Amino acid sequence: MQFLDSLNALIWGSGLIVLLLAAGVFCLICCGRDMLDALRQTERIPLTACLTSLGAAMGTGNIAGVASALVLGGPGAIFWMWAAGICGAGLLFAENVLSARFRRGEITGAPAYLRYGLGSPLLAGGFAVCCIAASFGMGCMTQTYTMAMTLKAACSVPPAVTGLLAAGITAAVILGGAGRIGKFLTAAVPVVSVLYLGMTLTVIVRNGAHLGEAFAAIFRDAFGWDAAAGGIAGEAVRRAVSAGVRRGVFSNEAGLGSSGLLHSDADAPPGALGICAVGELIADTFLCCTLTALAILTSGVTGEDADLLILSAFRTGLGRGADFLLPPVTAAFALCTLIGWSFCGAQALAGLTGGRYLMGYRAVFCLAALLGACVDAEIVWTIADIANGMMAYCNLPGVILLAGGAERQVSEQAACAGSAPLDI
Repeated sequence: MQFLDSLNALIWGSGLIVLLLAAGVFCLICCGRDMLDALRQTERIPLTACLTSLGAAMGTGNIAGVASALVLGGPGAIFWMWAAGICGAGLLFAENVLSARFRRGEITGAPAYLRYGLGSPLLAGGFAVCCIAASFGMGCMTQTYTMAMTLKAACSVPPAVTGLLAAGITAAVILGGAGRIGKFLTAAVPVVSVLYLGMTLTVIVRNGAHLGEAFAAIFRDAFGWDAAAGGIAGEAVRRAVSAGVRRGVFSNEAGLGSSGLLHSDADAPPGALGICAVGELIADTFLCCTLTALAILTSGVTGEDADLLILSAFRTGLGRGADFLLPPVTAAFALCTLIGWSFCGAQALAGLTGGRYLMGYRAVFCLAALLGACVDAEIVWTIADIANGMMAYCNLPGVILLAGGAERQVSEQAACAGSAPLDI
């Protein structure tokens, strides 16, 4: 575990955080006019692709991830989560436009523009490997772990039982292929999202007297204004920025390169896909994550256990009803993310192998869902952070260079490559 902690600290040092924020600002500048044009001209939004992507994003990162950011970085982490969201809008738009432009057969998303746009099969292959690893960590094990801990705290359900149920439902959906995944998420995401937002608003309204204090705490802690001395202030800000950006990326996935994979089956213009991704970010970070944070902060509940923190906060507004409402909603969010990320990982594997071994991947994914409910939380979150960071390191060079107009022309050989495996 010490090795994983050291590796995670190295990957998620200040360099990557600055790179993510700077790359987002750069993409906003480069793509801002294109974003406005796409917003005016878009007539057809790919609903199934949007809900598949939103289902992958609107998971436990919006619940446990926000609570974890508050525990690790204090209220100020929410400000930096917003900052990461604003910068992430440019990244998500660029990633989806580039994915649509350079898609070749089975190779789509970041592997497509890294290979055919940037001309780097090595980065494309490295991204695909990291994405597959992330699908097991962020997209699978963290979801079933949070589901298991919530059900255990509220209903005393053994984690192994939760893991078995999660693995069984996931298998029933994903073994049917992309069509069944899309149908499941199209039906589930709107219902679960509306129910959860209604719960958070109820908690906030009932604790509304503390809403001004909650916003004040977010802005004060974001810049360390409450710290007694400069050194303490600097450390407080560092923790807030790190926790906010990491958990923001965990939630909306901007900069990771996964969004293009999740929209890969959509039949829509590149600009429409980019606008769709920005809309998903707004719903994810600025609506769902913000309401979760305000529900916790207005409740006045504190603690070091993110899962218990959420449950205790919701009890202040919903009473014992939180014990019956929050666990199934959390479980449904987690299932949506599991199923969405299984598609993302499968697309990365298809690009890496030319469409082979997908059934084997899905079987292992279901097994990981079972294991995630039973392993230690710290290990699960650390592995997820490492995989996320490695995806970003592979993805960002391509997005920055291509969004800035430095892309190479696609050669005739690349254009005819079809679904050939990545050359690594």
